Amino acid sequence: MADSLKVKQAIRRKFPVIDIDDNLQSAIQRMAEANVSVLAVTVGEELIGVITVSDIMHGLANDYDLDNTRISTFMTRCEFHTDSSTKHSCIQLDEDQDAIAAIKVMYEAGVNHLLVTGARNEPKGIVSSLELVALMASARRETPAC
Repeated sequence: MADSLKVKQAIRRKFPVIDIDDNLQSAIQRMAEANVSVLAVTVGEELIGVITVSDIMHGLANDYDLDNTRISTFMTRCEFHTDSSTKHSCIQLDEDQDAIAAIKVMYEAGVNHLLVTGARNEPKGIVSSLELVALMASARRETPAC
């Protein structure tokens, strides 16, 4: 049943990453090679945000130099909120959140990707709207008709 589907069933745990100091050209190449529309942005091993194909398109449309413009210019920083933090720089959900709730959050925020965190608010992965819709479709196929 769709009500029992959780975000963690749809997340991409091995997601492509790019360093904050890389340039837009590197992001375009990485997205094309991995056939994805979002990259996790890191500083060393630490996940600090995301850059999407929409961010890249913004740079292209505004004639930014692909080789000299850094990822940091367009990325969305994520400040993972803990019990003592109220910052919401990027949208994220807990991996045990209901899949329908995640779809509603995406729809209301006008985004296609969410960062997914675990029990201690550590980054677990990225979920896309397509992955959530695919999860819903697979659950529907597995549910016998009454």
